[in-house]
Amino acid sequence: MKVESESLSKEEISKIRDAVKNRQPVDFYCYTLSLEQKQRFQEILNVFLDACNEADLFNCLSYCLFELLDNASKANAKRIFFQEQHLNINDSKDYSNGMKNFRDNLSDNTEHYKNELASGKLQVHLQLSADDVICVSVSNNTKITTEEYNRIQTKIQKTRAYKDVSDAFTDIDQTEGSGLGLITIVIMLKKLGLDTNCLNFSTSDDETIASIIIPKENLIDLSEVDDLDEL
Repeated sequence: MKVESESLSKEEISKIRDAVKNRQPVDFYCYTLSLEQKQRFQEILNVFLDACNEADLFNCLSYCLFELLDNASKANAKRIFFQEQHLNINDSKDYSNGMKNFRDNLSDNTEHYKNELASGKLQVHLQLSADDVICVSVSNNTKITTEEYNRIQTKIQKTRAYKDVSDAFTDIDQTEGSGLGLITIVIMLKKLGLDTNCLNFSTSDDETIASIIIPKENLIDLSEVDDLDEL
């Protein structure tokens, strides 16, 4: 289903609940992520978790979802930027040079990227599923580069040693931004008693997927977690 209106219809809510009941995935997508669209994705997650009887996970997973949605949308916009600048995103030198200006260019030309993403059919796809595990999967239909993948894996590995976000401030990579969003996701999952392997990244020739996979039996009692807002 395409994310367009600001709030879910009764039909969409019913489809989400039926999908959970029948142990089937539910899919939503959009080309650009306005604040209203992010809020609607959040509403989708809320209905999904309520249907799973896991509403206590909402605060944690809504933050994680926002970060993954942002990353996927920016990854698609980055491909457009590199093409327009005639830079090879797979070349280390070109990549380094391009990233010096990408964030400012994206911020200054929001409407341009909005139009280009839609015309190029570069979309962000959210899939939610619940069986023995709860899975929140966000994908974008461009392939991650080796350098991007390695940066992500390095951040995740380093986060294993962090107790909270403050531990990361002296050890962050500014090339792709602070990286605190990804680090915070991992730390939040750790505080829920989950292993860092619950956050997975994979890629194919035409898609990059970020997934949070939560085995239900491994969840701790969230009433015992009182510091998620103090990361």
